[in-house]
Amino acid sequence: MAPALLLVSAALASFILAFSTGVEFVRFTSLRPLLGGISETGGPVARQGWMDVLHDHSVLASLARNLGLLLLFVGQHSLMATETVKAWMSRYFGVLQRSLYVACTALALQVYYHVLGLGEPLALKSPRALRLFSHLRHPVCVELLTVLWVVPTMGTDRLLLALLLTLYLGLAHGLDQQDLRYLRTQLQRKLHLLSRPQEGEAE
Repeated sequence: MAPALLLVSAALASFILAFSTGVEFVRFTSLRPLLGGISETGGPVARQGWMDVLHDHSVLASLARNLGLLLLFVGQHSLMATETVKAWMSRYFGVLQRSLYVACTALALQVYYHVLGLGEPLALKSPRALRLFSHLRHPVCVELLTVLWVVPTMGTDRLLLALLLTLYLGLAHGLDQQDLRYLRTQLQRKLHLLSRPQEGEAE
């Protein structure tokens, strides 16, 4: 009885911690300008009540737009993940069923970016960052190499595939000195930012 009670208490404490962290994250990122705190310009803002905020038509319009975008993304994911839709897609598209699912997900995200006026995500990156991305290996490459090589037996065709794709991943993609300098600069900036005293702390 005691171990079970201890596990339940630990699980409950973990849930409360995770939930409160999520609430604090939402408050910090979204509600602070509305409910009081520090404004975007750095000065204090007047505290407003929930009813005052919800009577503001611009706030309601933003909430409705965000809700619609969220429902679009969640609905697309949920609907296309049902067995009925997957069976229909498999019957008409065969092995392309999963590719179509990924394409529809990308389309939903494009709608999200278009409605919010964010444009092309990569367009916000600097030329040095884009250059790094063109050289940087994706983490999925490690998974691919693991799948290729960690097998009980390896036939000649499998060995040929593993060798060629390993050579491709090793030679066709790679960082150079310019990428290394860019990464070092970004790391130094982050370390400098983290080393700065936080607001309210003593110098």
